[in-house]
Amino acid sequence: MAMYAIGLSVLQEEISYEKTQVKQVAYADDLTGAGKISELKKWWALVEKNGPTIGYTPNATKSILIVKPEHYENGVQLFRGSGVTVTKDGQRHLGAVIGTEEFKAKYVEEKVSEWVKEVGVLSGMAKTEPHAAYSAFTHGLQHRWSFVKRTIPGISRLLRPLEESIRKTFLPALLKTNFIIGEDMRELLSLPPRLGGMGITSPEKMAEEENRNSINLTRSLTEKIVAQDAKGETDQNVILELKKTMSRNRQSAQMESLERLKNVMLVETVRKIHIAQETGASNCLTCLPIRAKGFSLNKQEFVDAVALRYGWPVEGLPKTCVCGDPNNVDHTMTCEKGGFVCIRHDEVRDLTASMLREVCRDVSTEPTLLPL
Repeated sequence: MAMYAIGLSVLQEEISYEKTQVKQVAYADDLTGAGKISELKKWWALVEKNGPTIGYTPNATKSILIVKPEHYENGVQLFRGSGVTVTKDGQRHLGAVIGTEEFKAKYVEEKVSEWVKEVGVLSGMAKTEPHAAYSAFTHGLQHRWSFVKRTIPGISRLLRPLEESIRKTFLPALLKTNFIIGEDMRELLSLPPRLGGMGITSPEKMAEEENRNSINLTRSLTEKIVAQDAKGETDQNVILELKKTMSRNRQSAQMESLERLKNVMLVETVRKIHIAQETGASNCLTCLPIRAKGFSLNKQEFVDAVALRYGWPVEGLPKTCVCGDPNNVDHTMTCEKGGFVCIRHDEVRDLTASMLREVCRDVSTEPTLLPL
């Protein structure tokens, strides 16, 4: 990027705003200008003339002139024969889009359709590898639409099909739930794991906030571009403070959401949320499922872990314990005939023994006592 900037600085001196009355900005080798059509024609001629001398060869077939509908004919006439495409609708630009509201909506709808298909593919994977699918979604897929949310305003309603796909396709496949995930539970799952959620965010609800934060963060740079201030510098300390403020506001909103959920959810669910907020309680969700390190849960382990986390029914649990009492999760963990008491004891014993073997000799564990 630095080399591109140095190389293009020579060209931008020849096509500067003072000489062309065209406000411009360059990102790597993408050169963008804005102004009156007649001035843009002169600006383009200077780019074609001076660009090749410094190794910058403009490609007219990849260059787009976006004009207002009332200026379309004038644009076509002025740029006839130049090879530049003239449009009154819009064009994709650096991952975002510039143009009419209809063109923006069409662009976002196409992207959403693509993302919905990807969510569907991941949902198919979640049926056999839910832990890997969950990690792929939270660490990867849900960031695919972050840039669009930040750069295109007013698209919350256009992201609704994506949210519906997450809610009705991905979550049931991931969690193996046999009940409908309501608004409150969906809001809980969108919270970060440290607050008892799962970090499966809602693109529809976050779009406006992401766009607003992006505008605030880039305002100083935007003002310099509009003013064509090529020598001014952005105060990084101000940007850092803005990021901290946004982070605090986001955390505050998350805490408010959590408090509201606590007031409407069952007491047992609230207790489970408190337990999920304990240090280390969400490590299985935040770490990468690396099988070689023993961090990967199979589908039964992952589904059961989430069910225990939120107090949902555990699939396959007998209604009656072998001891004759009614069976549930709490009874299973405490019944002396179920084996879980011994399993928990043995895990602590084996871990202690393995650590002692690193520094001591002749470490052994107690033998299993046979029945009389």
